[in-house]
Amino acid sequence: MVYPGVLDGIPIRMVKGDAEPILNSRELDEIEQLINLVEEARKDLLIMYQYDKHIHLESSLTSLEILATIHLFKKSSENLVDRDWLILSKGHAAPALYAILAELGVIPKSELININSINSILQNHPEISIPGVDVSTGSLAQGLSIGVGIATWIKSVGGCGRVFVVMGDGENDEGQVWESITHAAMLNLNNLIVVVDWNGHQHDGSVRKVKPKDYLPLVWRAIGWRVLWANGHDIVSLMIAIESALKSDRPTVIFAQTDKNRRVAVDVDLYAE
Repeated sequence: MVYPGVLDGIPIRMVKGDAEPILNSRELDEIEQLINLVEEARKDLLIMYQYDKHIHLESSLTSLEILATIHLFKKSSENLVDRDWLILSKGHAAPALYAILAELGVIPKSELININSINSILQNHPEISIPGVDVSTGSLAQGLSIGVGIATWIKSVGGCGRVFVVMGDGENDEGQVWESITHAAMLNLNNLIVVVDWNGHQHDGSVRKVKPKDYLPLVWRAIGWRVLWANGHDIVSLMIAIESALKSDRPTVIFAQTDKNRRVAVDVDLYAE
């Protein structure tokens, strides 16, 4: 069932999750496992915060479901151009990535409480020396530029790998984002999927007070990207959006609406194209 509506002043088409084919038992099992994994990762984050109050807790909390769902789709391969890449461009949310990797058994859970200590492998931003981290990130927007470069390389040599980039909404203030998305559209990088953690906040406060961004989805679409909307706290919503993005014939951005208070009303919203 499709409902016309407006979100942040932008006309949208709301596509309910039950408009999709009924999920099979395997998918339902994966969803349940992911939900449980995220809940355990959320506990891990709170424990990390008890040991280090300097971690970006709220930004990490809004990224958990996004990172967990991407890992569901992320394929591995010994060949670098046939594997998938995950780039956490909003590197300050690294604790969320560490919590997910710990729950997946990639890094030891015992290491989480040592975050940011001088002898720990886990620092405030992701580094490739950490198991499960594909790209070192820190400076905002550079992760997207790196993602464009990797996606371009993969396509140029006939590889089948995909590149997932997770960004913040405040990160879209960076001019480097414009350079990256216009270049990706020009090269038609359909192996590039960007997920924007649309939580409405950035370092200096509300995005509405710092630099309003309601128009951004329309800008990305006008440039040539496929633009999707998802509930960033709902595994099914994210799965539907990512599955749709994987079938796209152009680069795709998913604006995943999240809420630091977990009050999210949107189910699955796709911008009419």
